[in-house]
Amino acid sequence: MKYEQPTTNNQQLITNNQQPTTNNQYQIGGSLPADASTYVKRPADEELYEALRAGEFCYVLNSRQMGKSSLRVKTMQRLQAEGFACVAIDITAIGSQNITPEQWYLGFLKSLTIGLPVSISGRRKLGKWWRERENLSLLQRLNDFIAEILLAEI
Repeated sequence: MKYEQPTTNNQQLITNNQQPTTNNQYQIGGSLPADASTYVKRPADEELYEALRAGEFCYVLNSRQMGKSSLRVKTMQRLQAEGFACVAIDITAIGSQNITPEQWYLGFLKSLTIGLPVSISGRRKLGKWWRERENLSLLQRLNDFIAEILLAEI
């Protein structure tokens, strides 16, 4: 299989098992590195960035391989440069089969604490804190942990 990518002054030929010879590398699948020169900025970049900066709830819907992950990487990079705490959580990594709802919520909180600048002592508190509130609903525990522990630390 061959792919031909035009560049400004020349053409670049990529064949199986070969890396491009210029800095403008073509990538199939996955998010581009934050500093990728091949990233194409779209109006959605600024729209998402400004909405998140304003504290709005945002979501990005599009079909496969259309740049959603790269948009997330670029937007997170911009926000983090301004001091915002950002975390990306892969919900599928938490699991959905053969786990209890309690395990799912606790896995979600663990992912939050690992992805955000939470101290080691804050992470160690999670299990004890969670058990001490077992009389509350799972959603209430999630909300309380975010308010009492995460936001207090970041």
